Amino acid sequence: MLPGFPEFTDVDLSVREDFNDFLSRYPLEASEYTFTNIFAFRKAYGFRVSLLNDNLVLLKDAEPAAAFCPIGDSRMPDTIRELFGYLKTRTEVPGLERVPEGFVDAFLRGDEDLVIEEDRDHFDYIYSVDDLVSLKGNRFHDKKNKINKFKGMYRYRYQTLTAELVGECLAFEHEWCEVRDCGKHPGLEKERCAILEMLNNFRALGVRGGIIRVGNRIVALTLGEKFLGDTMVIHVEKANADMPGLYQVINQEFLRHEAGDCKYVNREQDLGLEGLRHSKLSYNPSGFVKKYKIREKKI
Repeated sequence: MLPGFPEFTDVDLSVREDFNDFLSRYPLEASEYTFTNIFAFRKAYGFRVSLLNDNLVLLKDAEPAAAFCPIGDSRMPDTIRELFGYLKTRTEVPGLERVPEGFVDAFLRGDEDLVIEEDRDHFDYIYSVDDLVSLKGNRFHDKKNKINKFKGMYRYRYQTLTAELVGECLAFEHEWCEVRDCGKHPGLEKERCAILEMLNNFRALGVRGGIIRVGNRIVALTLGEKFLGDTMVIHVEKANADMPGLYQVINQEFLRHEAGDCKYVNREQDLGLEGLRHSKLSYNPSGFVKKYKIREKKI
């Protein structure tokens, strides 16, 4: 049983069933709203959960404290007010983060007491799986060239990730972070911790994964999961940057082998990083999942 608001409990595997039950009944289109994502980043952001008016409330307990949008549809105006009241006891600037457009349209649009602000850095990028596998047309000419260059330089093989391969993947992630000195970069360190959580709990979380080998070495890794019935959300994509074209290869091969039952792929956000934004735009997204920051108007 999840505790009643304002009591909270930590996110661990014991709350997975309750969490997924809410998401199955009240799906949200943003990539943050999967148990895998919340579980993987639970230590980095101090995620905790509670029940308020029969809605699942997700608190980001790390400073500055904030909340994601409630998951549910019960007494939502009252729930939002109570949630803001609680946040005022925790932070000087209370707000909701990563709120998807569908929730805004359903419950918040037109509320004159709220400020609703687009959060472009956290928009999810949506693509057609077929487009990213086939890479047809001039739009993907550069991607095809990079893949062909890689294939001309290396003999590789793709493998679907199984629990037996997790140990090798952990070693690959360690090596990737050693090269980039992840410990000196807070964003990379949070990401590293999340990847370790996904790998160490690979079977329990039910994620899908794939690797590329050159010789016997793992040189690329992807982790994702089916989402919203027709979408594959990519949580992790890592590759040896010294092998040109490898990122394009792991992207194509993972979708070809693991996303045959999906129409779309959600490649998550760019975090406002110029290089990452350029890369995601270069794959010609078919659309975006818009997200918002919500705060109360000052009186």
